[in-house]
Amino acid sequence: MGSNVLEERMLEDTLTTFRDGNQGGVSPAQGVMLIDGWLQALQGDPNLGQLQGHLNELRTELQAAQPNSQRIRLLMEGLADQAQQTAEGPNSEGTWTGGLESLSKMLRNFGSKL
Repeated sequence: MGSNVLEERMLEDTLTTFRDGNQGGVSPAQGVMLIDGWLQALQGDPNLGQLQGHLNELRTELQAAQPNSQRIRLLMEGLADQAQQTAEGPNSEGTWTGGLESLSKMLRNFGSKL
């Protein structure tokens, strides 16, 4: 990860959305838009099937008539774990790593409030 401009832009957009939404929360619609952006950015990478699966599950839950907050929390924790593992991976370097670490913390924090 971190190898293309679209991934880097999605990381920046996601961090900004969570920072800006810290006070009032991030709406399900905002979450779906971010997920759609990530799915597009990650498209074609065969190594990210599990991540894409988690994103699709979260997208489906956010669009449900009655979203299950416990399920959303678990999915966000899983995504936070994946972001942290990627940030700590042997090939991680530069600002991308710090951004992923921040994303991991924000996902955990946001999920814990559900």
